Amino acid sequence: MNYIIIKNGFVVKESAIITEDILVGGSKILQIGQNLTRPNSETPVIDATGKYVLPGAVDMNRHFLFLSDNDKTKEELNKLNQAEIYNGTTTMLDAVESFYNKNHLYNIYKAKQKAHNNLIDYAFHLSFSDVKKSMASALDYSYIHEGISTVLINVSIWDKVNTKALESTMRMASNHRLLVICDLVIREAGKSGLDNIILSAPIVFKNHLKALSELLQMGLKFKCPLMFLNVEFKEELELIQESINMGGDFFVSASIPFSIDISDKTALANQNSQHQIAPSNSCKHIKVEEVWELVKNKRYLINPPSYNLTIEQDVEGDLAYNRPDKFFYLRNYLSMIFTVGVCEGKINILDMVDIVSARPAKIMGLWPQKGVLQPGSDADFVIWNPTFDRNLYCSILSTDHQNYKPYKLRGRPDFVFAKGRMMYNGESFYPKHSDGSFVYRSAPEL
Repeated sequence: MNYIIIKNGFVVKESAIITEDILVGGSKILQIGQNLTRPNSETPVIDATGKYVLPGAVDMNRHFLFLSDNDKTKEELNKLNQAEIYNGTTTMLDAVESFYNKNHLYNIYKAKQKAHNNLIDYAFHLSFSDVKKSMASALDYSYIHEGISTVLINVSIWDKVNTKALESTMRMASNHRLLVICDLVIREAGKSGLDNIILSAPIVFKNHLKALSELLQMGLKFKCPLMFLNVEFKEELELIQESINMGGDFFVSASIPFSIDISDKTALANQNSQHQIAPSNSCKHIKVEEVWELVKNKRYLINPPSYNLTIEQDVEGDLAYNRPDKFFYLRNYLSMIFTVGVCEGKINILDMVDIVSARPAKIMGLWPQKGVLQPGSDADFVIWNPTFDRNLYCSILSTDHQNYKPYKLRGRPDFVFAKGRMMYNGESFYPKHSDGSFVYRSAPEL
């Protein structure tokens, strides 16, 4: 067995930060404590003095399966994995593609084929292009035999939903305490420029809220746990919160509009990078200050950024942390949370780890294999340097939604380990060390 010891780090546990050592053996954490000794003379030692040791982050809804379609996109998949690792992410999930006239077993088989080149561990949400009668039995089978404990529904296809089939799925999910994930991205939108997307008509948002309201009522009726992704508007949030107050077992992943660039001037100029829909009279964005208050409650998380460029707009060449490309925001996401959240006193480091690692691991049924540092868990961890000074700037939308405030990014991973293997050391990636594999999940720990 290969061993490694991390010495004298600030080990971030569930409720405390303690200066301890971590002994890793193979792919697992074997022991955590003070003054641990090397099992043999060849055991490598990393001194983490003055640095935090965090569990690897979990990305709950990262679209990566489509990147295996051809040689160009396969290279993009490799860049995506590197960006996730650079950020400190060691597990990601995607929804299986729904192939025409094929059943869920074929869809899962194809997803595993496409994902086998991943550098980090991965898991799937069950998904269908439309809600079919067979969805409940498909989820039941996939949970028992494939370890897939979530099903994803795009609210944008609500007009195509078979209500009885969805009710049957929610009833089955409720019985097993499985999770129905609802993606609130509004597809019926028209592009204006590179990143600014505006609603095509006010009726679109009205219909969107109507679909959300019906979905919430269904979740309440069947006592089914629901997770809402990409919650961006106050109107959405108020409907969900009202249902939570009525006893709904619901969870929210909210958006923080931000921009990252190589100077405070260009960051401010790039203001709409993380807006999916421009503010209008018919919809109000959730304020950033409200998001920081929300995430103090364990039902709330923060959406990782989507891709900020298309493949066609991407730059050629190897991944570089300060080169704007389609993964620029993604690989600096934890630094943004640390800079604007922890360094500004909105949250503390325990909160940050809970938001990006522990909560998603529990909600996605990955706990305690992922999302925690304890003996027996996967050795997925990050040695975080809190004083690293970045030559990058993050801009956050102000409370009045009229201006952006720039922050110089602070903190980064000095080392990233996935299942006991060093993937990144602050300077270089080690893709040959990768052992990304499909993760069987249990029922969410809600």
